[in-house]
Amino acid sequence: MNIAITGASSGIGYGLAKRYIKKGHTLFLFARRKEKLEELKELAPDRVNIYPVDITDFEKFQEILNDILKENFIDIAIANAGTSTGHGLEVPDFQSFKKTYHLNVLGVHAFLEPIVKKMIENKKGKAVVISSLASIIASPSSTAYSSTKRALNSYCESLRNLGHFHNVKVINIMPGFIKTPLTAKNKFKMPFLMELDYALNKIEYAIEKNKKEYAFPKFFYFVLRFLSCMPAFVRDFILKKTAKKVF
Repeated sequence: MNIAITGASSGIGYGLAKRYIKKGHTLFLFARRKEKLEELKELAPDRVNIYPVDITDFEKFQEILNDILKENFIDIAIANAGTSTGHGLEVPDFQSFKKTYHLNVLGVHAFLEPIVKKMIENKKGKAVVISSLASIIASPSSTAYSSTKRALNSYCESLRNLGHFHNVKVINIMPGFIKTPLTAKNKFKMPFLMELDYALNKIEYAIEKNKKEYAFPKFFYFVLRFLSCMPAFVRDFILKKTAKKVF
């Protein structure tokens, strides 16, 4: 199969790329860090295609995608690239907020739009979005990140039901905290922190089984869902007490 992955230079994207290369698939990998992409290409030079690009340079990014799609059909597209402004009890500055939305939301559609159109034409394919459990409860310490991930949940729901008419699968994956460079900068104790390999197993499973929405770890997910169903004044009290204690 042909598999495209954004954010392939570290964390989830890098780990998934290594696994899919080992399984014999052809990869189309996108990230800013050329040296990390070259490491992946060395594993299978004839099957790994690398594109050092800033995804938020939308025009250039889509030009590359359209050139790829002239000669190749993407069976699985994994929109993994994302960023965070970090955690803290301050209002995020506009430039950081804009950067987060550009990569986490607009970057996802810039990636999937041309690919999913081809999938619809061919009546097959899988579009995968890496959201987050942070989309369920918006912590006061992660205004930008939580809101972008909640936006992705709505995006996936809409795209999934559109894809239904064309045999295109849309998979929304919502992991909790994973040991990656993105979470390494967090200065607080992260609940239910997972090893990367464990998370990759879960993500591969969700993609293989065409899970519409797949959240993990399950206990953390159920806690957050329960909290989201509480009256707003109770939920806000818990969130404020927790944030004050942590930060």
